[in-house]
Amino acid sequence: MLPGELSNRTTRAFLTSTAAAALFLALACGGGGGGGGPTAPPAPNPQAVTVELSEHSFSPKSITIQPGETVAWVMRGSDPTHTVTALNGAFDSGAVFTASGATFRRTFSAAEGGQTFEYRCQAHAACCNMRGSVRVGADAPPPGPGY
Repeated sequence: MLPGELSNRTTRAFLTSTAAAALFLALACGGGGGGGGPTAPPAPNPQAVTVELSEHSFSPKSITIQPGETVAWVMRGSDPTHTVTALNGAFDSGAVFTASGATFRRTFSAAEGGQTFEYRCQAHAACCNMRGSVRVGADAPPPGPGY
């Protein structure tokens, strides 16, 4: 055996074992190619249309949204007696507006398209005309007087 032969055998053995380890990792980890095609992006998180409750009003008072959109009523005042109550009974926030920033959310479905939802604050509708409306779709009828 010549002095350089041992070095070549060692190098060859090292390269062979390295190649075998790389092949094993590629097969065990899926090879990085995926094979399943591109991954679909996550569904978008729709943002809510915001209506603010101040001391005795909704702002904006009347909004138009598309079916599937969400409305978020957000307390900006300090009166904890406010509610968001639909006249037809479709939704009622209850007593959630206990502090500034408190929020009530409602998503309007495709089945509700073409409808107008008039709502009021139970505590301030009569005294302060605290009323509002949500039109679901451009073809929804306009709200009644005062909404």
